[in-house]
Amino acid sequence: MRAARTALVGVGLGLAAFGGFLVLTEIAPSRWLGIAVWVGAAILLHDGVVAPVVVAIGLGAARVRGRVGDRGVTIAQGALVVGAILTAITVPALVASTLGNPNPTILVGSYGIALAVIWAVLLVVAAIALRVSRTRLLRAERAARTK
Repeated sequence: MRAARTALVGVGLGLAAFGGFLVLTEIAPSRWLGIAVWVGAAILLHDGVVAPVVVAIGLGAARVRGRVGDRGVTIAQGALVVGAILTAITVPALVASTLGNPNPTILVGSYGIALAVIWAVLLVVAAIALRVSRTRLLRAERAARTK
């Protein structure tokens, strides 16, 4: 586990350094403030929204894990986290599409409907995973009692 963490930290630092290099060499200095604001907003979104949602999901999952089973809870947690992240990515596009756009080739599509469909699929996947996991857990408990 320690080696994996070390490798992930190394890869993350390497990617951050490469991104910084690209900003300094490929992007005009007049755009640096906008990039800094965007990065700051991304950090705030992560720390203020995504991380608390993930923690809340984890706490809720810990309460039902024994009744539902590990695999189903893990899949449901993953589906909810993916949904939260996709929502965070989609909301700016939704806002931008309501403001109008002088370039009709940008922001084409129905982001609200797409987001609703994504959430519906994620919820169905989570529900199926929870149901299958619960059924397997109950069967295993019954089999253990009959032996």
